[in-house]
Amino acid sequence: MTNSQENKGMDYSNAAERRAIILEMLKNSGQVFVNELADYFQVSQETIRRDLNKLEELRHIRKVHGGAVSSQFGFELAFNQRARLAEEDKKAIARRAISLIKPGDSLFIDFGTTTLEFARQLVGINDLMVITNSPMVANIFHENSTTEVILIGGQFSNSKLECVGAIALQNISAFYADYAVIGAGAVSPQSGIMDQDIDEAAIARQMIQQSRQTIVLADGHKLDSRATALVCDWKSVHFLVTTDPEQRLGQLTFPAHVTVLAAQ
Repeated sequence: MTNSQENKGMDYSNAAERRAIILEMLKNSGQVFVNELADYFQVSQETIRRDLNKLEELRHIRKVHGGAVSSQFGFELAFNQRARLAEEDKKAIARRAISLIKPGDSLFIDFGTTTLEFARQLVGINDLMVITNSPMVANIFHENSTTEVILIGGQFSNSKLECVGAIALQNISAFYADYAVIGAGAVSPQSGIMDQDIDEAAIARQMIQQSRQTIVLADGHKLDSRATALVCDWKSVHFLVTTDPEQRLGQLTFPAHVTVLAAQ
């Protein structure tokens, strides 16, 4: 997205023009963020929120925490599209999170765009045991022969590229691990970790129950938001690894036992 310096002197006071440009941005990238739009148009974030409210009213977009997605994708974007959203944030989160892991550790890893990036960077650590419900995550570790990989079976979701359902939950319960590394659809300082998909939430919840500690990976746009299904409350979380694109992390309060790590 072009920054505000490049747009200096341009007049974006016309709401219809701004909204047309926002729709064009969504066509190209799949998601936009309030803070970035405000910077781009050199207007207040409240003005951008009014624009997004109007576009949602017209059913052109669907608002999500911190921004909006194109209505054609629904709330949960197709995986390949979601993987490109906040891509640098996800890489930074993965780099920060792997500092918690040492050779010999065992990990559950659920499936998501951020946990997939975590797995890509984790492959450099030797002598791990990785238990996952994702063939994509499992396949990454073929690059390191010292890693023992256990792929959890179950009902395979073609759209989500993971195994879910009763069989997967039963298989997870047969193992214990040092860490559960979990993605999040939303992070509520009051309620805990949430997900938009009920089946995915159940998988994450079972992995957490079978682990000594829980590491939650969530980019900063998901902070202070809610989703459909509660994965766990804060009693079960030990580390939250996130980013702070809107400079709001210092304004949020998390339980004292939770270590919050801000990735750069």
